[in-house]
Amino acid sequence: MRLINYQVLRDLVHEHQRLTRNGTPEVARLDDISYTLGVYTGHRDPAAALREARRLLRTHDAEYRRAA
Repeated sequence: MRLINYQVLRDLVHEHQRLTRNGTPEVARLDDISYTLGVYTGHRDPAAALREARRLLRTHDAEYRRAA
């Protein structure tokens, strides 16, 4: 069972989106985020890690709303 801090995961996804949307030259930071998303999700491929992170967040949000 993975122990995930969903707020950190959400922040990483948002920062990844910001860096790729704005085309900023912060390649090293984008690489760091991609690596960390891979560690969180268990995927080596950055695109697969980002997809899995988004899926995890959707699932977490749905479960949180259902419990509230």
